[in-house]
Amino acid sequence: MKKLNKTFLPDEIEYNGETYKRNSFISIAMGLNNTSESVIASTLKKEGRKCVLVNVLSKNLKGKNDIHGKPYKPTKWIFTNK
Repeated sequence: MKKLNKTFLPDEIEYNGETYKRNSFISIAMGLNNTSESVIASTLKKEGRKCVLVNVLSKNLKGKNDIHGKPYKPTKWIFTNK
């Protein structure tokens, strides 16, 4: 699984000549169930699908800390080819 870093959330991504579309269902479920990216990638690979992990963090938040003193973490989104 390829990991990309972006400062905005695109609707689709071109990677290696293939178009990947955002899969909100998998992305939200990954966050709620604390499922790792490798488990999701292997499950999609068994189904014959490919995926790309996109970490989205705004330019304004890079290098900044939240009210608890911890750096902001990017939001993780899964893009699949089917």
